Amino acid sequence: MVNQPTPKPRILMAVHNLRPGGAERQLIDLARGLSRRGLTVRIVCIGEPDIDTAPLTEDGVEVIGLGAVRRRDRPGAVLRMARLAREADLVHCTMWDATLWARIAAILARRPVIVADHATDRNVQVSRSGRRRDRAIAVHNRLLDPFTYATVACAESQIPLLRSEGVAARKIEYIPNGVPTAALRAEAVPPPDREALGISDDARVVIHIAQFRPEKNQAATYEAVRRLRGELGDVHALFVGIGRAIKEPMERRATDEGADWAHFLGMRSDVPALLALSDVAVLPSTSDTMPLSILEAMAIGVPIVASDVGDIAGLVEEPGAGICVPPGDVDAFTDACRRVLADADLHARLAAGALGASRRFDSDAMVDSYLELIDRALA
Repeated sequence: MVNQPTPKPRILMAVHNLRPGGAERQLIDLARGLSRRGLTVRIVCIGEPDIDTAPLTEDGVEVIGLGAVRRRDRPGAVLRMARLAREADLVHCTMWDATLWARIAAILARRPVIVADHATDRNVQVSRSGRRRDRAIAVHNRLLDPFTYATVACAESQIPLLRSEGVAARKIEYIPNGVPTAALRAEAVPPPDREALGISDDARVVIHIAQFRPEKNQAATYEAVRRLRGELGDVHALFVGIGRAIKEPMERRATDEGADWAHFLGMRSDVPALLALSDVAVLPSTSDTMPLSILEAMAIGVPIVASDVGDIAGLVEEPGAGICVPPGDVDAFTDACRRVLADADLHARLAAGALGASRRFDSDAMVDSYLELIDRALA
């Protein structure tokens, strides 16, 4: 008798929609990594994908949009997800509110389900109208945890929050975020043309990569660079990210103040090259978890100045990759940026520390950890 090969697992990955956010990018890297290892992977968006899905398709990942933008469309979307879940062996869901609707779909389809949570502070998870969702998230975690195989925390700082919401300790898996280190380094050369960006050859460059959201605190970076120009000379700020409600007022302020040193670049496909151009990567967040932008900066060897929130201190200070400051302290943030920009020896030590620490956070290691978890869930 000829032994038949064991079929590879079929994974349905659910998310609200695919957009240029950290949690979504991590989901994309995971989907591509699982597909490259032979698993059959589908991504289902409750809404519609807001990015180019061609790279996913090239790696064999199918992307399905349900178009359930209005809340009244969600029940029908759950039934469609349940049908998709029956065609899979396991359901994986990322962030609110996919972790609600996709878990219900998995229960209806009688499939094991894994949740990936990316938040440390529920106060930043609000509805479109600004209504807080912390109580709703806690209730659905408490009610649905008995039907959930595991909840993945990408940062150790999330674990107390998940426990407080009723997630069983034995069901919490810590799998840190990862980035495709080798690919990022390959994309970092050649660096972009400084003249095209409006930056002189001898200017120092500070880069802030994040969506324009209140907790990402781009205003602190603007203020710090404004001050540093009076002390260090020609210092420029690169802001990479979208978010009209906050970005546009900042752009108007820069125009009114004649701040031609502040560059609002929107979404860019050359982020590794922009990092390679930069002297320091900053993230003065008032709330955060385990930001991919910091992992990307480490992969390129860029010193970091960031707020001590979430798991950032462990990422940055313990391996000597940068400096952490108290959240909301613009004076301390500015001083830390000054030290990195003005002290060549300190800059070199932090750059080396960033490169060395990046080995821990390669996306291949993240995918391997998920594979082991999936195997246990299916067993």
